[in-house]
Amino acid sequence: MPLADNQSKKGFSLLEVIFTVAILAMAIFSLYSLFNISLKMVWETKARTGATQLANKKLEMARNLPYTSVGTVGGVVAGPIAENETVMLNDISYNVYTNVVYVDDPFDGTYNSNPVDPLTNDYKRILVRVSWDSSFSSSPVDFYTDIAPKKGEADLGGGTLAITVFDAGGLPVEAADVHIVNNAVSPAINTHTFTNAQGQLILPGSAAAEDSYQISVTKDDYSSDQTYAVTSELPTPDKPYLTVWEGRTTSDSYAIDRLATLNIHVQDINGLALEGVTVHVRGAKTIGHDGAGNLVYKYEADLFTNAGGDIYLTDIEWDTYTITVLAASGYDIAETDPIQPVLLLPEATQALLVTLRPTAEHSLLTIVRDVDASPVAGASVHVTNSLGYDNTLITGAAGQAFFTPLDNATTTIVVEHSEYQDYTDEFILHGYTTDPIILIK
Repeated sequence: MPLADNQSKKGFSLLEVIFTVAILAMAIFSLYSLFNISLKMVWETKARTGATQLANKKLEMARNLPYTSVGTVGGVVAGPIAENETVMLNDISYNVYTNVVYVDDPFDGTYNSNPVDPLTNDYKRILVRVSWDSSFSSSPVDFYTDIAPKKGEADLGGGTLAITVFDAGGLPVEAADVHIVNNAVSPAINTHTFTNAQGQLILPGSAAAEDSYQISVTKDDYSSDQTYAVTSELPTPDKPYLTVWEGRTTSDSYAIDRLATLNIHVQDINGLALEGVTVHVRGAKTIGHDGAGNLVYKYEADLFTNAGGDIYLTDIEWDTYTITVLAASGYDIAETDPIQPVLLLPEATQALLVTLRPTAEHSLLTIVRDVDASPVAGASVHVTNSLGYDNTLITGAAGQAFFTPLDNATTTIVVEHSEYQDYTDEFILHGYTTDPIILIK
């Protein structure tokens, strides 16, 4: 029998079905995600429990050793305990790190108190750090215990090695990895240990040895700093291997900070990318002098632009970098933005645009800045020489103007800007010359 016109038709529209299915799918997905997280949390609890068991086992083993034997293989405090071990427990792979150091307790004075404590090895402190591959932030776990000698502290000889680690701002770096190697003592030292919250690592009882303590310092995603061996290539390093004297303290400091990125783009005066150009990049930090007395730089490299005219320097140290191009490339630098040298701060990503022009025997790059080292745009730079050259250019946003080709001749520069005093300079131009100009209001 046909339905009356005023009788409702029962059923679901296609839109209602799609909407219902979407809600069910979202609910099922949410329940699955919650279940998955719950499983991970259960696994993490299991892993943490296993880590605690391993740490307690390692500490108990150390407590059962004679006091004089409590130490690590290759450690400053030597002993039979392995510094790093891989242990399987409950189908989980753990790394067990053990570190033993002497503690110079302030109760009877310290290595740098007044008066100085002559015996700085008051007792031993054991760190057991257990880590595993974790989806959460609970790895690693650290356990400490102190062990004191039954007959009180004794004079074990040696001195105190005091390491301080700070960042670019002079602030202490906690948990920096300090790698210490010394093959001139017996037993040999090859150990990793870590700075405290004050960025310090104090190691009483370090074996006395001359010019043989190799120190390198770093941290995840940080730059590194180190001592250097005396070699024919580096006969006078700024930071040679350290000496520890009997009954004395050797202090040294190291600077590390977050890594940064420098992206260099090289183009011609028409803005077209230049491929295959050799760019020489050099930082300002040095590590010493070579046999001829020349500075040896911490970072110095020849790099090549890719098809897009780019060079990407990732994970490099904060520093002040200078860029040049080799004469064989056939180009001179006509402008850089920003002005060189380029300051690269920790964790920063700095872009550097380098504009090149075909090389000439003699050319002049003028760089116009104010007293605050900011580029001055819109300055009129008038260059003349004794052979009749006469040209005026206006500085761009980067405060630079490039004159080429020129002659080996007496050259005069006059710089004018409505907000600054006029500047004049005269010199004999030779080769590719960069002239830094400071304008005063």
